[in-house]
Amino acid sequence: MIALFKGLGLLLEDNALHQRAFPEQVAHWQHKSESELRAEVALLAKAKQQWLVASIIGWQAMSLIILGVVTNQLWQHDYHVTFSRIVIVFSSWVAILFVIWFIANMFDRTAGFERWLTAFNSREPLSADADTVECVADALNMARKYPEILDYKREVVANRELRHEDIRIMREMGRIRLHAELVAALTQFEGLPPGGQNGVLRVAG
Repeated sequence: MIALFKGLGLLLEDNALHQRAFPEQVAHWQHKSESELRAEVALLAKAKQQWLVASIIGWQAMSLIILGVVTNQLWQHDYHVTFSRIVIVFSSWVAILFVIWFIANMFDRTAGFERWLTAFNSREPLSADADTVECVADALNMARKYPEILDYKREVVANRELRHEDIRIMREMGRIRLHAELVAALTQFEGLPPGGQNGVLRVAG
């Protein structure tokens, strides 16, 4: 169970990291070492298995306890089995499962199965199964176009393999840079001259 708590701690660190400014996320991943990432992947794999077992037992125990309380209230004064009571018990069981599913679905985004997969996949080396050709090509184009993205790639590759999260970061760096360029171009754009094809840019004096 120690691995489970360490894994949950790692998930909470990831959640906190995603709430920080993007430059802090870049710096965090830029200085991750290969040994550190391999250790985190091994920890997450072990912790995820323990979490699955613990969550299944926990949710089932909770649902059975609630169902037991409902059943006890129905048969508190007599033990006659009637159709209406069976319907109530069955309906309560379905409702309990739905509520538990709803709670688990909300919890899933923070420390649930989906979050475990995200944390695990972000640390995995690039592969054709996890990274599409379009994503890798987009990151390559951004590295060719913007020097700061190429610098990020060079520093990462000098210490370790590229990960899925590195591709996301490189694409996001490029998107931010491209967005700034488009905003600047839009600010300077004054429209088309009569009969012309090119826009007239306002040049700051």
